[in-house]
Amino acid sequence: MIVPAARVIRLGLVLTAALALPAVGLCAILRGGSGAASAALGLGIVVVFFSVSKLAVGAVARRAPQHLLAAALGTYIFKIAVLGGLLLSIQDSSALDLPALAWTIFVGVFVWMGAELWVATHTRVPFYDPDRPGAWDPAHRPPA
Repeated sequence: MIVPAARVIRLGLVLTAALALPAVGLCAILRGGSGAASAALGLGIVVVFFSVSKLAVGAVARRAPQHLLAAALGTYIFKIAVLGGLLLSIQDSSALDLPALAWTIFVGVFVWMGAELWVATHTRVPFYDPDRPGAWDPAHRPPA
């Protein structure tokens, strides 16, 4: 059983929205219009990156939990490849402010990781499947 994706996505979106106003405003002041646009793009990349994982892994967990690890690793590899391609395609862009983009992605990642950590530590999710017969039987304890 995994933490419900909706809780993490909801909290991540709320925290990202709270971060967006000061981040975009600060980048606009320090780096101009391209800095503000780059900050907004960076936060958008973070939202998509984390949301895709949660939605894909959550869907697999509901339908075929035995394929959860493969789905998580496959989703991660796919996201890293797409992100790498995106970053390679914008590395020489003059329309974007790359330091503003990088810093907002950096801060946004920590915001989403914090959201995931908070939800995981404040959600009562058992580490076993209570619906599966014989999932845990106190009579079958390992020898001490």
